[in-house]
Amino acid sequence: MTTLAMLASVAFASSHREAPAISLDPAADLTDFYMFKSPEDPSKVVLIMNVNPLEDPGGGPNFHRFDDNVLYEINIDNEGDALPDITYQFHFKTTFALPDTFLYNVGAVTTSANVNIQQTYSVTMVKDGVVSTILTNGVVPPSNPGVLSVPAGAYNPETSSPGSLTTGAIASQSGRRFFAGPRQEGFYVDLEHTFDLLNLASAEAPKNSLLGKNVHAMAIEVPITDLTLDGALASTSAQNNVIAAWATTSRRAATLRRSDGTSAARGNWVQISRLGNPLVNEVVLPISMKDTFNSAQPINDGQFLQPVQHLLLAPLMNAILGTNCPDVFDAGLDDAAGFDGRDDIVLAFLTGFPGINQWPGFALGGDIPGEQSGKVYAPFEALRMDLLTDTGWPNGRNVADDVVDTALSAECGLLIDGTVIPDGVDATGLHYLDSFPFLGDPWFGDDHPNGGHDL
Repeated sequence: MTTLAMLASVAFASSHREAPAISLDPAADLTDFYMFKSPEDPSKVVLIMNVNPLEDPGGGPNFHRFDDNVLYEINIDNEGDALPDITYQFHFKTTFALPDTFLYNVGAVTTSANVNIQQTYSVTMVKDGVVSTILTNGVVPPSNPGVLSVPAGAYNPETSSPGSLTTGAIASQSGRRFFAGPRQEGFYVDLEHTFDLLNLASAEAPKNSLLGKNVHAMAIEVPITDLTLDGALASTSAQNNVIAAWATTSRRAATLRRSDGTSAARGNWVQISRLGNPLVNEVVLPISMKDTFNSAQPINDGQFLQPVQHLLLAPLMNAILGTNCPDVFDAGLDDAAGFDGRDDIVLAFLTGFPGINQWPGFALGGDIPGEQSGKVYAPFEALRMDLLTDTGWPNGRNVADDVVDTALSAECGLLIDGTVIPDGVDATGLHYLDSFPFLGDPWFGDDHPNGGHDL
């Protein structure tokens, strides 16, 4: 394994346990966020947010699940003013169908009567801060306890075809599709060697530490016209071509705990986790800012400019590798406005790249075309995508994108010229679906890579 590949693994771990506070709250801890045009229908966009990092498939009897007391949201800005224009909200409700047993299930999970812990959900669309409509009510498919609990074909974690539990849980409404439930972890990185005192020079080959882990995913597939500024297809207007999106989770301001073991949530919703691009809070921001970023609104992202402009990793790469990662990268941003360091990282995370995923006519602080309310463009962290191209991260993000390789290239100022630095870890052993919701079926609790029997 080369030293360059070793450092790539050091740098990036998506958003798995990335900040001190949220690492204690896995049901609200965002791991990955995806946005891409649907390969089944290019007139639609798929958005996926995942929670529950490093989920052990065999973690019964109380398997991981969504939290009824968490507000899960996907936010879309289609103007460029760092404010959400459209938000999709997921709310969950949990019931215990068999309160007199400690078991998760008492038979095959293909029959709901055999499953003790059951969850349902609703998806609400909010436009410009006003609740628009409840789009759907859905059922969360069960966890995957093991091969005795899940008959053949109910889940298919080793293929690109979904099992019957997955297809049966897809909700549809007016040309839109929705899914919420356990999925195979689709991200890949060598975590184990990285955090053993950077023990990456061992004789072992790089390994995907997340192979065999599950997550809980919320996925939507909606028409492009739901997301664009004027409700038209992207090609009808240049201003319609770009959207920016990010996922958030929130909890009520206070939790009342009772002596009988029950609790109640009270007060306003308070944001506790946030994710757009897959690496900002992991490697760009110092630990003193991580919890702040998770609670911050994009409109206030100016407070994080200094670490974005002066990356912590670049001098480390230069010292260890003898590379020439730049301290300054002048892309023509206004230095008088404080952009006096790595302009390329500002483009990657805060504004988008001109001609790739930046709004046409974009100028920091400039008026947004066609707006009569005095709105101006703002730099803010989000996952951006040109709806006409969707070339993969950082122009959107597909479920199988190797973001670690791309991210390391960005850190060393190579992203603009297309250079890719590999970390030695790929998607070998993972299985992505060819159809919605695209992330693979969850691994079996008693038979999965890196935890049960190797498949």
